[in-house]
Amino acid sequence: MRFVRRCLFLLVMLLPVSLAAQDAPRTGAFVAYQCTFQAETNTAQINAVLMGSDGLPIPTGTYQVAVSAGDTPQPVDNTRVKIERLEERPPLQMILVLDITDTVPITEIVNAVSGQLFPGLGAQDKVALLTFSEEIAPLTQFYTDKGRLVSDHMTDLLVLGGDNRLYDSLLEAVSSFPANTGGRKVVVAITDSGRRALVQAADADIVKAANREKIQLYPVGFYSRDRTDDAALQALAQATSGYSWLYTETPNSRASIGEAVSKFLDETVTTLNSEVLITVNMQGQTPNSSGLVPLKIDISTNNDSSLSDTVNCPFQTLQHTIAFNTDIDPAEPITSTVDIGVTVQSDLTSASTKVVFRVNDEIAQSGSSTTYTFNAAERYPGYYTIEAQLWDTNNATLATTETKLRLYAQQQLALRVVGDPTVLSGTVQFEVSSNPAYALPAAQITVAPVQNPAGVVKLGDAVFQQDGKATLQVDNIQGVIDQLYPNRLPTDTYEISAAVPGATPGDPKLAFSSPLTVTLPVSEQASAPTDTAVTTPVPVPEFVPSVVERISTIDDRWVAPAAIIGLVALNLLLSRLIRRRRVLKLINTPDNYDLSPQLMNITVRRGDIKQSHTLTRKTVNVGRGSANDINLGDDPNVSRQHGVIIWRKEKWFYTNRKPETVTKINGKKIRGLQLVELEPVTEIEIGQTLLVFHSNAQQDVSDFIKTNL
Repeated sequence: MRFVRRCLFLLVMLLPVSLAAQDAPRTGAFVAYQCTFQAETNTAQINAVLMGSDGLPIPTGTYQVAVSAGDTPQPVDNTRVKIERLEERPPLQMILVLDITDTVPITEIVNAVSGQLFPGLGAQDKVALLTFSEEIAPLTQFYTDKGRLVSDHMTDLLVLGGDNRLYDSLLEAVSSFPANTGGRKVVVAITDSGRRALVQAADADIVKAANREKIQLYPVGFYSRDRTDDAALQALAQATSGYSWLYTETPNSRASIGEAVSKFLDETVTTLNSEVLITVNMQGQTPNSSGLVPLKIDISTNNDSSLSDTVNCPFQTLQHTIAFNTDIDPAEPITSTVDIGVTVQSDLTSASTKVVFRVNDEIAQSGSSTTYTFNAAERYPGYYTIEAQLWDTNNATLATTETKLRLYAQQQLALRVVGDPTVLSGTVQFEVSSNPAYALPAAQITVAPVQNPAGVVKLGDAVFQQDGKATLQVDNIQGVIDQLYPNRLPTDTYEISAAVPGATPGDPKLAFSSPLTVTLPVSEQASAPTDTAVTTPVPVPEFVPSVVERISTIDDRWVAPAAIIGLVALNLLLSRLIRRRRVLKLINTPDNYDLSPQLMNITVRRGDIKQSHTLTRKTVNVGRGSANDINLGDDPNVSRQHGVIIWRKEKWFYTNRKPETVTKINGKKIRGLQLVELEPVTEIEIGQTLLVFHSNAQQDVSDFIKTNL
């Protein structure tokens, strides 16, 4: 019976042993061990360890990060948080706890340390050695020269008999790091010992001391003639966000133990490199009484349970100002261009900020330039407000100008006489030209003597057409002027001008022309001598600003049908004109509705080239040339001012910007000024370019593009 028991015991000893505790479910680890404040970018940079349940780095893209700030944590917008894998981590401090009891194959273990662990560490990593058997040797100094540590303290190490002090040495190690030093701290323990007769430090005391300084434990255990407390080592590693390796195979040899420990130390180096850098924009944060901002960081992974840690970040409240350095007289209309400058003062570097100019609350320019050029010719005439802001790279507003500049844009008109004579007689036609992109009210044509500029008289109104031109025809100009200025002389000269009145009587003109200086021969009736005894009024033809039809030659049978047809045509013309003016007004005057929280994108596709634009403005101009928000290149089929995408009445619309422009929307041709509501997914074909309107969440539009250019 005794023989059978001995055989069974030997059989068990010869079988490979796998530790149940080692196979127990593990979780990943996340330790935010250091936070520094970068004043030049107003960001907190957090160094953290992030590894999976296998002890390896978690692949990028398989986890999400959320940050909350403050003593009462409030979520930080995820657009202000950036996380990236560190290929080269910052230097760390390590204490190597080495078991030198007589059951340890010390030569093989030292070879594994010097051959696998130390070469894998960074040149600036500092390592100190703590050895133990029945006694604990004093801690060595910290070395950056690991070869010297080996030569001074690990060559020809003697193993000692007796009991071991593993747990006491772990407690001493986590309590022996220099005080008030930043950076990551780790303890790597290599042992085959467990708790025996000696009463040693409790596991809870070791964990408490380690977590107080965020020190991670990385035990490497193996079986020899002695055995480790496998479950205890794994529990210590997990409680301190570390990782444990156990070699439990029996029978084994000094060589197999050395080979296993070498493999484990190689994996230890990989695990130590499981670091990430989390950058948090601190705009709007307020430090507590200690000058710190607590940041709580939550990591959600695809394969591990949720991980979390909190780190206190030092914080400095930065100062920013922006002010106009350009004086503009709001009573003086602007007809060409004016440069508007700002002075910026900020604790951030210029690379970390941008200057944003807003025109009527819409972003007109964003970038490094502190000067914005307002071009009145490119704006619908009227009042505008200019505001400037200082933004950081996350588009957070740092400062805003204390006041807004107010200016008045005035358009210049071109006035000419058809045929361009300087001496007017008979029937005369005046032509006024404006920017066809803007639907102006009718222009008033006026005349005044050069000798008496105050004697201004209105000749008539000229209505602008789609091409931006307006005409006024005056029959018998001499008779009209004779009637207006009955005492004029043959030597008198006159100034003809065109202007569009302001929106209210007190406003400046929306548009005006330079005056034309002309002369008019005196008519025979005006120059003939009059009888002083008999006052007979001189007949003056009535001024009608259009060609007078000779209706006496028209057949009465066609009068009624012609009138009806003319009325219908006039109604159609007026309807089209009103519709176009409404569309132009809608383009040029955004409403007060905020953009939808669901951001939309325009993806521009030319062949295999794709470029995406997020719609963050209410008015986005599309066309040929760099002046547009979306530049469609040099395609001759695309107009310089082709179309516009606008947010109005809580909806997105597309419309052409010119009456003759043609665009395909979902394959249907749209000509001229027509509003088309955009629904995801909408295809807009302009020339040889395809624009796809879609949700910001749909980053790859390849799957739903139907049009084959």
